[in-house]
Amino acid sequence: MAVLPGLSEEERRRNLHFVIVGGGPTGVEFAAELHDYFQEDLVKLYPMVKDLVKITVIQSGDHILNMFDDRISTFAEKKFTRDGIDVQTGCRVVSVSDKEITMKVKSKGEVCSIPHGLVVWSTGIGTRPVVRDFMQQIGQADKRVLVTDEWLRVKGCEDVYAIGDCASISQRRYPLSQVDSQMKSLPATAQVAAQQGTYLSSCFNRREHCKEHPEGPRRFKSSGQHEFLPFRYKHFGQFAPLGGEQAAAELPGDWVSMGHSTQWLWYSVYASKQVSWRTRVLVVSDWTRRFIFGRDSSRI
Repeated sequence: MAVLPGLSEEERRRNLHFVIVGGGPTGVEFAAELHDYFQEDLVKLYPMVKDLVKITVIQSGDHILNMFDDRISTFAEKKFTRDGIDVQTGCRVVSVSDKEITMKVKSKGEVCSIPHGLVVWSTGIGTRPVVRDFMQQIGQADKRVLVTDEWLRVKGCEDVYAIGDCASISQRRYPLSQVDSQMKSLPATAQVAAQQGTYLSSCFNRREHCKEHPEGPRRFKSSGQHEFLPFRYKHFGQFAPLGGEQAAAELPGDWVSMGHSTQWLWYSVYASKQVSWRTRVLVVSDWTRRFIFGRDSSRI
């Protein structure tokens, strides 16, 4: 669109202004990948608009990646500055139109508008209608997500379980490790949902086993009706790809890693978490083709 004839430079700049709202891991990764896509691939096809591309990240907090260690936030902001990615912190978006995005700067109390060609919204998730309707039926309409007990059962519903982003554990009755106490409000990540799914399936399987073999020894202490230990989330760390073959990682034990070596660690973890060897081979082959031939722009 930016290279169509008859457009003014102002219109070209607006078409090539990409705004990412939300400075969390998803928004930061998208901004980094978009920057690499332009610098490594698209400039070869459209060299005439190389200097017109602009990427802006809008974050309501004081720093991007504010759920990470301060060292990672600082490293990411400095890298984005070197890459020419504009990071606007302390700004809250109040409206979005087809050509402008309006935001309020907290420090100044001013409202300003900037033109855009594309807005990517990455500030979080909302409740699905089916979950929201269910919450109203069970008296949880005033909650942000479904409230469950330590066994992932929805409060007020004995045989309904909820895991993942749509639910939150209300309280714990057992002493927790330091990691568990820090993760009382569990992050909306696949890591949490995967552990909850594994835990819940294990509970269901053992429950059937107890029914079939009631005379067998009980592995867990019972307080009347509960036969299993409550769910405990084990945090294995988190990664944030920053583009340019660099990444940042925050791992258990207060270990922070940043740079090119961390990117290769991220590749290893990402490939190992695939569901089958078929998908691992496909993912690694895609990476290899990109390294050798670049990205396939015809599929975008």
